[in-house]
Amino acid sequence: MATWKRKSQERNNQKYFFTGKFYFTKGVFETVDFDDIASIYNDIRKFAKERNGCDYLQVYVNENGQNLFFIDQLDTVMLSNGEYDPQYNYCTLLLAEEY
Repeated sequence: MATWKRKSQERNNQKYFFTGKFYFTKGVFETVDFDDIASIYNDIRKFAKERNGCDYLQVYVNENGQNLFFIDQLDTVMLSNGEYDPQYNYCTLLLAEEY
């Protein structure tokens, strides 16, 4: 099991909460322990809630320098204004090299 740490986000005052459907790529499935995946998912949800939203892109790094990107698709404005179909409310965890 690796130790994953969230890097500082680049943009503040964003309103992404990572509350939609959660997906992860085949690369993540094959290389990241499931407990680590769950821990990252729980961490970002807690972080977003505590900050009343966060940037759409969150980066996690482990002790070996491997990076994971966690991307949310819709923020609170997009969800509330009705312009986007709820099926597009999802977040994806992927290896940096899969981006």
